[in-house]
Amino acid sequence: MAYDSAATRAKILRAAIEEFSAAGFAGARIDRIAEVSGANKRSIYVYYTNKELLFAAALHKVITELNDAVPLTEDDLPGYAGRMFDHLTRHPAALRMHLWRQLERPELGPDAADVYSEKMARMTADSATGQLPSTDLLVLITGLTQSWVLAPRDLLTAADGSDPYRPERLAEHRAVVVEAARRLCAPAPTAAATTPQEHG
Repeated sequence: MAYDSAATRAKILRAAIEEFSAAGFAGARIDRIAEVSGANKRSIYVYYTNKELLFAAALHKVITELNDAVPLTEDDLPGYAGRMFDHLTRHPAALRMHLWRQLERPELGPDAADVYSEKMARMTADSATGQLPSTDLLVLITGLTQSWVLAPRDLLTAADGSDPYRPERLAEHRAVVVEAARRLCAPAPTAAATTPQEHG
C-alpha cells in the first residue's frame, strides 16, 4: 500500500488538536501526539517543522472550521448565538484552543478582523440591533454562547445534581442563550414608554 502523506498529516493534526486543547502549548508533548497519531516524531517535524508551527496549524484548523460552520449572521444574532452554542458544546476543543491561544500565543491563528469589522459596521447602521455598541453587543453574545462550557460543572451547571450535558438540559440552556441574545438585541425602550403617564 502506498504511503499516504495527506492522511498522515491529517492524523497528526487531529492528535495535535486533542493534545493542545487539553494541555495548552507549554504542556503539550510531541511524544503524545506521535503516539496518538501513529506517526513518528520525525514525520511530525518534517510536516510541521516545530511545536509552535504545529500549534498554529491546529489553531488555524479549529478556528477556520468554527467560522465556516457558524458564520456570523449580523442580522440574526439570537440565531447565531444558538448555532454557536451548539457548535461549542459538540466541539469543546475549539473553545479550549481559543483560550490557550489567548493565554500563550495570542499572535497566532487566522485573522478574521476584516470580516468582523464589516459585519459590525452593518450592525451599527442597522437600528434593529438596539442601542448597545456593536462591539460590546457581539462580545456579550459571544460570552453567552461560551458560558455553559466554561462554567465550573461541580459548582454551577451540575449544582442541581443532574447531568448538564444531557440533551434535554442542553436544549433548555440553549433556549435561554437565544432568549438572552434576543433581549440584548432588542431596541432600548423609548422615554415615552418608560415614563409614567400623567392622568388628567
